[in-house]
Amino acid sequence: MRAAHLATWLVLGAVLGAAPLTGGAQVVTDQRGPLANTYAGANVGVGNYRYTNPPVATVDNLCPVGSFDCKNKPVGWKLYGGYMIIPYFGLEGSFFTMGEAHFKEDLGGGSTRTAKVGIAGYGLSMVGAVPLGPVNLNGRVGWAATTITRKDDVDGVIVARGDHSRGEPLFGAGIDFRIWRGMILRLDWDRSRATTELGEKFEADLYSAGIGWRF
Repeated sequence: MRAAHLATWLVLGAVLGAAPLTGGAQVVTDQRGPLANTYAGANVGVGNYRYTNPPVATVDNLCPVGSFDCKNKPVGWKLYGGYMIIPYFGLEGSFFTMGEAHFKEDLGGGSTRTAKVGIAGYGLSMVGAVPLGPVNLNGRVGWAATTITRKDDVDGVIVARGDHSRGEPLFGAGIDFRIWRGMILRLDWDRSRATTELGEKFEADLYSAGIGWRF
């Protein structure tokens, strides 16, 4: 009986003695906070539009022969945030706009038609990463809800406008450099697609750079 009591007290002593150590380890883990392994940032860059089913006599990927003031590389931007489940895999959400591309055509009699197209949306991507010390490489593939806006105006007056939204694949790749504590410089390439109500299919790339923070 005494041996049983002694064993019981030894077990209780071991448990109580280990409790502070366990509690201390828990405190250290909790100190990382709820934002551990997350990141967020903003990029600005240049888009590049093109038809994926180009009409006859299309040049510069977007603009028809005879057009002028062709701008198929507008300014675009994106906001992003993600969570790395493990150092090599995570999820990333983003909101992006590829900018608004346009071209102009002379209608004669001093009138000018301006055709505009813009792709924007938000998506969720799987992220594969290769951490290399202060440098991090990543590739992304996911799905986006994209909206394409197609506008035509004549002499500054809108004569036609259409918006069309649908799910489209989203691709990307990038590299980031840790520059100070959690601050990173990130360089990205992103590709999005969209289709108008008239069946015109467009694809746009966004080449961007910006600042982010890894928590």
